[in-house]
Amino acid sequence: MRSTSSLPPRLAALAVAFTVALGCGASNDEAALFASPGLDDDQAPPPAPMKASENDGGDARGATYRGNPLCRVAPGECMPDDDGARVTNGAEPCTDTPDGGSNEGTKACRLARKGADLAPTCALDESGDGGDGAECETGSDCAPGFDCVVGATSKVCRHYCCAGTCEGRASQSGGETFCDVQRLVDVNSKAPVCMPLKECQLLATGKCAANESCAVVNADGDTGCVSIGERQVGDSCDDDHCAANLTCLGQPGNRKCYKLCKVGVPSGVGSCPSGQACKTSTVFSDPSYGICQKP
Repeated sequence: MRSTSSLPPRLAALAVAFTVALGCGASNDEAALFASPGLDDDQAPPPAPMKASENDGGDARGATYRGNPLCRVAPGECMPDDDGARVTNGAEPCTDTPDGGSNEGTKACRLARKGADLAPTCALDESGDGGDGAECETGSDCAPGFDCVVGATSKVCRHYCCAGTCEGRASQSGGETFCDVQRLVDVNSKAPVCMPLKECQLLATGKCAANESCAVVNADGDTGCVSIGERQVGDSCDDDHCAANLTCLGQPGNRKCYKLCKVGVPSGVGSCPSGQACKTSTVFSDPSYGICQKP
């Protein structure tokens, strides 16, 4: 998988092929259906500041953040992704594990309540060592860079991806992961975390659970099973999932649901509504798939 710190060639082609409108975004947003703001190591450029989406809620509405607006990382604050191995350029370093491997005095950056709002907080918490998939009751049961999220059957540790990438973040089984929104246990709010990638075929059944749908999950065009939500075509999917057979595209803070389709299918599953056509792009690993757009 490629780094998402710059616009990949596939996305440049996607921008030309789709020419989609992503809300109030300027042309730069239109050219970045999967571009992240950022940065996954010390060499990466600082993430571009972005406005919080209107559905983020709280007093921070309209503020400027670095990375995904759901993480509310203002310039100079710590980045929850910080696990001690990589510190996002432009973010305040936080994780500091004492010599000898002891957890005593360990710092971790996690989202925490500050009044009615959320903010990344660097704090001493004698952080646990729970990695991906480890059961937890609270974020402090997880290692730095991880937080405790509500899973399908239990609460588990997942790595933050506020910087917009899960590159190099392996799942508990050693497989690939992708960045998805999940509910954090401690603050009862959603944030982007790295989820195990379960491969599937778009618009097909059999690979995903009954409450999941197959969607495009990253800029490489990888497909994976994601939870089915209630968001419909054109709705924001920054903090919730799209309905079945839709996919979520756009920059963090300006992501929307699009209807998946199969080129040349006139009716039934994979077809587009009247007045629209199925347009594909190199972002789809199989060019017979695309999203419904006006001709």
